[in-house]
Amino acid sequence: MAQVDSIPPPPPEPIPVPTEPPAKSQSAPAGLVVVAIAFLLAFVAIQGRTLWNEWKNLRTDMEVVRQSAVIGYHNIHPNPSFAHKPNDWFHDEGESTLLWSGWDGEGHRWFKVGRGDVDRDRISHPIGRDVVQAIDYPMIETGGGPIWGRIPDTAPVVGFALAGTMSAYPLQVLEKVMVINDLVRERPYLVLLNPLDKTESCARIYEPIVEGHRVTMGTSGYFHDRRPMLYDRGTESLWVESPDGYLECLAGHFKGSRLKVIHRSTPVTWADWRWQNPRGRLLVGADRSKVLPGL
Repeated sequence: MAQVDSIPPPPPEPIPVPTEPPAKSQSAPAGLVVVAIAFLLAFVAIQGRTLWNEWKNLRTDMEVVRQSAVIGYHNIHPNPSFAHKPNDWFHDEGESTLLWSGWDGEGHRWFKVGRGDVDRDRISHPIGRDVVQAIDYPMIETGGGPIWGRIPDTAPVVGFALAGTMSAYPLQVLEKVMVINDLVRERPYLVLLNPLDKTESCARIYEPIVEGHRVTMGTSGYFHDRRPMLYDRGTESLWVESPDGYLECLAGHFKGSRLKVIHRSTPVTWADWRWQNPRGRLLVGADRSKVLPGL
C-alpha cells in the first residue's frame, strides 16, 4: 500500500480578546463644572451686592422710623401767643426802660428796668414772655419707665452728676424749653441750653442762689447777643450768660449779681449714658398743673 502523508489539522482560530472601549475624555464635564461655578459665583456676587444694598436701605429706614417715633415727653411744647407787639415795644419812661413782655388778656405787660441798662441794638425783637416754656416742675423716671424705654439709642442727651445723682436731660427737650429749674435731693439747679449756639451744643448747670434765696428762671422772649435773655420769677430782673461763663443779671433788682456755672456737658448718645447709669435719673417732661414759683 502506498503511504499517504497526513495533513496536519489547521491551527485553531484565535479567540478574540475583548478590548475595553477607549476612556472618554474628562475635559468636557470638568469645563462645564468650572463654567457653572463661575456663573454661580457671579450670580451670588451680583445678588449679594443687591441684598447688601437693600439691607442698608432697610436699616436706614428703620433708623428714620426710630428717630421720628413719638417718644411722648410730657407737656414739652411752646405756649404760642398771637398778640402783636406794640410799636413802642422798647421805650423809656422817666428813669426806666420798658420792654414789652406780652399780653395778659387785658393789656400789655412790660419788663421795667433801669434806663439804659439794656441796649436795644443788642437784643432781638420779642416773641413774648414764656412762649418758650421753661420747666419749673420736672417729671422724672429713675432706672426705667415708659419714656425711658422709647428713647432711640442714638438720641443725644446731656448728663450731669447732681447731688450725687446721675441725671440725664434729652437734647430734644432742652432745645424746646431752654431752661430747666431742677431740684435734686432738695438742692436747686438751673439747666440752660442756648439753641442758637451750634458751635458747642453745650448745656450748663448753674447754682441758682441769690442773697440766700433760690431763684427760678423763665424765658423773656428776647435774645441778647444771640444768647437767651431770662427773667427771674420773683423780681423780673433780666439775666444773660456772660462771655466768661457766668449767668449775669443785666438789669433789674439783682443787677450785677452772678450765678456761677458748676457743670458743663456736651451730648452723648442715650445708649451710652444708659449703659453707664442704669439706675440714673431721666427728665421726661414737665408738670404744668402747679402755680409758677416766685422768689
